[in-house]
Amino acid sequence: MTNTIKIQKSSIDEEYIEDVLAQVGGVETLREGADDFHDAVARMWSERDSLTEKFPDKWVAVGKDSVVSVGNSIEEVLSDSEAAGFGSSDVVVEFLDANPKALIL
Repeated sequence: MTNTIKIQKSSIDEEYIEDVLAQVGGVETLREGADDFHDAVARMWSERDSLTEKFPDKWVAVGKDSVVSVGNSIEEVLSDSEAAGFGSSDVVVEFLDANPKALIL
């Protein structure tokens, strides 16, 4: 008996993929957006301690180049970020807990 592997073509065709890519500005635009978000994450990681000192117990939105918004609630920070022209994929939003609980593993 011979084992046969059947390869099924994806239900998403190339024309559909091209349409979706065109709507978001193309592959290069997607790559740039991913790079910008990566830079925002890196900035948050590198500046978390100083941001926590400066904005204890606040919500903060950080973009690739700067702190975009600081507030008392995530809703406030997201609203302010959006008003400044930043989308949710442009910023990293975190709560800067001045007294985080220890995690024991």
